Formats: sequence, structure tokens, C-alpha cells
Amino acid sequence: MAPAMLTENGQASGNFNQSSLHEWSALTHNKFPLRRIPDPLHIDSIPPYESNSDQAELEAQTPTAHKPTLKGVGKSDCEVKIVSISECESEIPPEAFAADKNSLWTSNAMQDIFANAHTRTPTNGDSYSVLGSRAAQARKAHRRPFLARRGNSSAPPLARQPTRSTGPSKYVSGATIRRLTSDKWAVRKQAFSGGKQDGSRLLKQIQKQLVFSATCRTSHMNATISTPEIYGLKMPRAGQESNIVVDMEYIPFHDVAFIMLEQDKAVNEWLINAAISVVDYELTNSSSVPLKEVMPDFRKKADSIKKAMTKSPLLSEEEIKDTCEQIDALLQHYDGLPELHIPVGTCHGDLTLQNMLVDPINRELCVFDFLDCFVESPLQDLAKLLQDVRHQWFFTQVEIPDGKEARAVATLAFFYDKIRSDYEFYEFWEALALFEFMCLARILPYMTNDREKHCIIYGLQRIGEDLKSQPAQEMLSVESSSDSYDSEPERLDAIPNDKTTVIVPALGPDLAQVFFDGQIKLLTVNPNGRPLIVDCVSSLGTDKVSRIIIAVPKSLILQYCDSPAAFEKLFDTLGPDKRSKVDFFYSEQKTRDVIDTVTAVIQKRNVSGSIFVKDANNNFAHSVDAGNYTAFLSIVKEENPIRSSNPRSHNRSYSKGDLRPLQKRDLRPDLIDATKKSYVSFSYDNIVSNISHASFVSSQFCCGGYGFLSASDFLTSAQRLRTALQTADIELSPGKSGLKIIDVIWEMICEGHLFFGAKVSEYDDWGSLAAWTAYKGTYTTHWVDMAHLERVLKRPDPSGGLQYLLDNPRRSIIFYTSKGEAHVGKVRESVERVGGDATGKRLQMLHSIVSPNLMGVESDLRDLGL
Repeated sequence: MAPAMLTENGQASGNFNQSSLHEWSALTHNKFPLRRIPDPLHIDSIPPYESNSDQAELEAQTPTAHKPTLKGVGKSDCEVKIVSISECESEIPPEAFAADKNSLWTSNAMQDIFANAHTRTPTNGDSYSVLGSRAAQARKAHRRPFLARRGNSSAPPLARQPTRSTGPSKYVSGATIRRLTSDKWAVRKQAFSGGKQDGSRLLKQIQKQLVFSATCRTSHMNATISTPEIYGLKMPRAGQESNIVVDMEYIPFHDVAFIMLEQDKAVNEWLINAAISVVDYELTNSSSVPLKEVMPDFRKKADSIKKAMTKSPLLSEEEIKDTCEQIDALLQHYDGLPELHIPVGTCHGDLTLQNMLVDPINRELCVFDFLDCFVESPLQDLAKLLQDVRHQWFFTQVEIPDGKEARAVATLAFFYDKIRSDYEFYEFWEALALFEFMCLARILPYMTNDREKHCIIYGLQRIGEDLKSQPAQEMLSVESSSDSYDSEPERLDAIPNDKTTVIVPALGPDLAQVFFDGQIKLLTVNPNGRPLIVDCVSSLGTDKVSRIIIAVPKSLILQYCDSPAAFEKLFDTLGPDKRSKVDFFYSEQKTRDVIDTVTAVIQKRNVSGSIFVKDANNNFAHSVDAGNYTAFLSIVKEENPIRSSNPRSHNRSYSKGDLRPLQKRDLRPDLIDATKKSYVSFSYDNIVSNISHASFVSSQFCCGGYGFLSASDFLTSAQRLRTALQTADIELSPGKSGLKIIDVIWEMICEGHLFFGAKVSEYDDWGSLAAWTAYKGTYTTHWVDMAHLERVLKRPDPSGGLQYLLDNPRRSIIFYTSKGEAHVGKVRESVERVGGDATGKRLQMLHSIVSPNLMGVESDLRDLGL
């Protein structure tokens, strides 16, 4: 039998005879048992079973947790469910497609497609490959089906594998370990007799899927693209009314929503490029025809949409009338472009994001749920992609978790920009609006809720407005196509400025709530004596800072401080240099979220140049500088060893200068609110690759400090994100799920801006009462017998010993003695002679008749270096 081939135009060719057809049918007729999973993988949770096991025995052998489920099945006339692979249909009868007049389905071409659509694996009978993508493995197997595999020195050579097509049980050369458990299941689609489709459309979809599968497996498609293998097809017998049943491979990959919300920019960029590559292949195998040749098909489709719209309970008579007028205007517009050429050829037909599954580890995109079209053209698939990424139909079908909406919107906008940049300079882009409009309009009769209606109605209006403004846009495009940048307006903040403005947005509702001991969080006093709002900037290095703008609600300050002057006086503890840079923004109105607050400060205080947005719910040490970056730390508590100048201070066996790994730890307490923080990951050269709220994309969390090189870039991206959310009809509730700073950062990353990471130190968190309580616990008081202090004063370098006792501001040491007040005074004089008056005042010494240790107060002298 000659090897199967696909011609350049996508048609199959090859030589088959009746004996080869009988041989192929016989091979796929039997049920296929699963083989035992090999020992080297050490996976024993799924016991093997034989082909004659019935469903009850299979379920008894299989833990319930391993049975997969289908989510997001969508709307269809077919029933879709998971079945055991032992139940699968294993034959595709050629007569199922004999009545089809499609030129692809001649007798010889049909057998080529059937053969190529099945998998050939180069592995031996009991081994399973887990390397590379499914599609790459299938291609490799097809390229070298006749090669024997070499054995190692301790095992006999492996037998050469048969060259015939194998069944679903052999198709286990998947990309991940979970493929080995999913191999036990299949997806069954069943078209019911008498339904809307009546099986005919399902057969057309399966035809497309078989052709696409054959194309993927014969090196004619990108190695990262695949589709589920068709295991078998059951047709009703002649003269009988029955259901059409199709069994296909179960693919245990992630949906696109997971990729958008959890994976980094590189994976998302690969995903949309992979989808584009599907369209590219279709375009390569298409023919160019004048638009006038397919306009009758569009008019016929438009008439059916108009007729079906009248049955929709969600559309009013006025809306039906407006839509009909829009359809007529659209057709009239394209009637005036009869010679505009468009590509015509095989396409997926329903290339939406919901019809994709993704393996992000091995970079494999699996597409499914093919659909026949009234005009077969790659522009149908482009229009379907735009339906999701431009008009955001995706949000009507997928539930996005609270707080993730902005990221999802920004990612869809990124997808749209990629598609537009790849195709907008081709002639067919002008005709795309026709396909785009029809893809949306055809859903009108089948809408089920107001959100779907909003998406479609506004999408149709958007397309209509594009057509009206098309001449103006083309003229603008010609004028702006010059390589000269002389006409670009100068931005206010484009002028070099080496100073950064720090903005502390403190208008959130949580800062106004009673936090501790009857005081609101904003003014709660830390153990160091400073209120939280003051302490949040106390550790910042401000040499390169021009202003520190504290944004607070005016009504709250008047209520709890009586006057702005009293509130401002609290910041005097920061020191004269930093205090001179502090400015105040008293907001008269509430803002929706932190983005609104920062926007108001920038606009009303004429902020230009670089900005650094600092969270009021924490404090950390960091030298503020200009740039796009985020402050971060690891969630893993790190020890912070220091070198000791005192060889006797920790362990007598240590020599001078030795490391004392247990002497001093990072003062950050264990994170109390780890699930409520944002996390960031980095690629090469410390570049931010992913940033997400409440998703553990890495072990690095954002500390609440974000630098932006340009205030105007921040405003532009924030406004673009707001507009996109409004377009998607997504309302963010104030406070809880409003826009976050990281949402703007992700938007800017998708636009091409580079952000970096700046690791900070001395992080203190008081985002919640539990976190603040843990922070307070880092302040300790030690009661120590004064005899230990006297031994320090007798050392060769007593000043170094005294300085060490005072180097930790969170440690309070009280030296006591029972020798009387006179002895206390004598020791104090010795301390002042060595360390000065200031040291004498800082060390607390008192007379005590009873040892505090007897009262349960204990001190770790090892930790104190005594």
C-alpha cells in the first residue's frame, strides 16, 4: 500500500484497493484492551483491564477520582459525555460518507485520510513515551514506521513494530503522565434522530476532523497542533431510525481560560500564534475568488437570520428592525466591492477559544468541534477568533473568577492585537467584517440571556461603525505610514526627569475600618510609636524622590484628627529631609479603586515623569528609583546570617568573624495572608513574565511597591483597561474586586512594556489584623541580670559589645540587679564612659529584689550575645 499523501491544495491522494480497505476495517473492528503501565513509571493507581471487561467491572477497578468530567460542553444538538474506552465504537464505515459529493471523499482519498488520521507509534508494546507533544510524537511515528528500535546491552533488541495503523489503546504516546490515566476514557458525541441536525451536520463535522487529523499527522501542520483522534462511528442501519454515535479521544489538557489567567505572557503569545498558524495553513491551501461569487450565499444566510430573529424572546421589534437595517447596509456595502478577492477553502468553521485545549508544558494546541459553513473560507475562522477576542463573546460562555476579570480582558486585547498586526495589511482584511458580522448575527435567534445579547448587539454596532469610518481610517493610515517621527506630539513627561514621585493611595475602605483598640487602621500606632500611614514610608530611600504624596479621605481626617494640620504633624517623626518631601492629597470624594485614586493624584497634582505607587498596608526597605518594576520578596522565610565582631557573643567554639547562622533572622514574620497577595515570576534577566493576584505563579510575592517610568503611560493603560471592561459589560464592585495596580502592569506587559523585579528587605505586613498581630510579635523585651552587662564592659572592646545590644530597634533589654540603686548608678556611669550619654539613656537598668526570671520572664542570652 502506497503511503498516504496530501497535495498542496489540501486534497488527499493515494492508491488503495478493496483488499486494503478490508484490511483497514478489520484492524479497527475489535475492541482495544489497555496494556499494563510499565514499571519504570511507577504508576500503579490504575489497574489494567482486559477487552472483555464490562462497564461494571471497569468502574469497580477504577477509583472515582480518576474518572474525568467534561466542562464547558457548550450548546449543541448533540449529547456529549465521557464513556469507557472499552465501550468505544472502533470502526469508521466508509458508507457513512459515500453520499457526500465533496471531492475530498473519493474512494481512494477517503482511505488515505482514514489511514493518516490514526496513530502509528514507534514504541514497543509495553512502553509508553512521555516526551514531547502528542502531535510531535504522531509525526515522528509517521516519518519512520518501518525502523526497528535498538535495545541496550542488558536487554535483547526490540522487535520491529508492525506498520499498520493501531487503535486507541496504542495511542498513549502522550505528552504528560496524566495521558496514561485518560487513556481509559473516550468522548462520545451522539446526534439524536429527529433533532435539528439529524446527524447530517455531525457527519460533516467528523469529515473535517478526520481531514484535519490526517493533515496534523503527516507533517503538513505545525507540530504543536492536533485534534482528537476519531476511534469509531456508528451509523443507523438501512431502514432503521437510530442515533449517530461518534467516539473520539479524550484530551486531558487545560482550557484557554486557565492559560489566560495563570500562564505567563510567553505561553499566551505562543497560544495565539498557534491559533494563527491554523489559519495560515488554511490560507496557504485556499484559492482566491472575487467576492461577487459568494455574495448570493451571504444573502441567503442573511434572509435565514432575519426570519429566525422573529422567534427570539429577547429581541424587541425595534431591535429586530434595527438589525435588519444593519444587515441590509452591510450587504449593500459589499455589493459595491464585487472584485474584492477573498480566500475560499477548507476551514475549521468554529475556531473559538472554547474549542481549544492547551498543554502549556509541551506547547500543544488541540482543536475540536469542527463546523460546516455556508461559505468555506479561512475568514470564517478569523471571524470566530475576533468574535471572542474583539467582541468578547468568550466572557458570555466562561465564568471568570472574581478579581481576574481585568487580566482576562487585557489578555484578549493582546490576542486581538496579535491577529490584527498579522493580517490587517492583506487585501482580504477589508472583507473580514462581512464574515465577522454574520458570525455574530447568526447567534441572535439562539441567545439565552441579556449578557449574550449585549455582546452581540454592541458587536454588530461596532462593525457597522467601522465600515462607516473606513475611508477616514484609510486616509489616516496613508498619512501616518511615513517613517518620520517629526509629527509625533511631545508628551509632557517625555522630558527627562531624574526624580520620582511616590504616591501612597490610602482611600480604601479597609483603612477606614476600626482596626485595634477602637482606632481606625489608618491611624493605628505601631509598636515603634508611628501610625501605620506614617510607618509605610519610613524605610523608603528617597534620595531620588521629588515628592511623597499621601492620598487620604478628607472626611476621615477631620473626623479622627480634627484638622489636616494635626494629621500632618504625625509625619514629623520621619526626619527633616524626608518630611520636607511629604505632600498631602485630601480627596473630597470616594474613588472606585486604587487605580482611580492614583489617576486622580496624577491629574490634580500635575504629576509627570516616573512614579512609584506604595501600598499603605506594609513597610519595607527600598531605595526608590525611576523605572518599570515591582518590589518583591520570597514567601519562603530566609535566614539572614551576619558576621559577629564578638567571638564570645554566641558560641565559644566560634572564632572571630565566623558566621552565626542562627543569630539573626529576617524580621519578616511568616505570611499570614499568603492567599490574598499577588505573585510575580521572572524570565531571563529579571524581566517580569507573569503577575497575578491570588495565584501562585511563583514563590515571589509582590510587596506593594510598583514603579512606572511614565505617569502618562500609566494613565493610558488604565484608561484602555477601563474601556475594555465596559465593552465586555463587566462591572467591578468597589473595593473587593476593583482594578489593581498589577492589572495595569499586566496590560502594559501585553502592550510590550518591560517590567523588572526589585527585591526588597525588612518587610513588615499589616494588611490584616492577624498580620499586624504577627508583626507586633517581632518586638521583644528581655530581662537580663546586670552581671552580664558588667562582663561586657570588661571586654577589650566594650563599645562594640554595647553597640550590638542596641543594634536591633525591635529588641528592648532591661538589666536588673538586687545590689541596690547605688550599684545601678555606678554601672550606668561605666556605660556612659564607654558609649556616651545617649547609650546610657537607651539602656534600661533598674533595681529589683526578685529576679524577673522567677516570675516567668525568660531571656535567651545566646540570642543576645551575652
